[in-house]
Amino acid sequence: MTDRLFVPLNKAWYNLFAAGKKKWEIRAYGPRFNEKTVEVGKKVELRNGYQKKGALWGTITEVRIIDSIYRIPEEVTKELFPISNFDLLWSEIYKYEDKYNKFIVFKVAIDDSR
Repeated sequence: MTDRLFVPLNKAWYNLFAAGKKKWEIRAYGPRFNEKTVEVGKKVELRNGYQKKGALWGTITEVRIIDSIYRIPEEVTKELFPISNFDLLWSEIYKYEDKYNKFIVFKVAIDDSR
């Protein structure tokens, strides 16, 4: 097991983490993202795709496992999808909900030493 969780993000989500607006990430539950690989206290490396430059480092502070995106608490949703374009938001939600049946949602505290 590695000492950090590597999480590639698309540019929009990466920029929201970098700006301090996005604090939670969601992934399909499976071999790469589960209770053993995503745990409180674990270091996280967030990258814009697979680019080597500009990695954001943080620590997982909360973890939730859910069976539907619609069961994410509202306070988590606001920091998971911090966007005002509701059409984009719902398109992302539908895409995930239709594709997977279990999710892991985790909060990342970005290190101040970036």
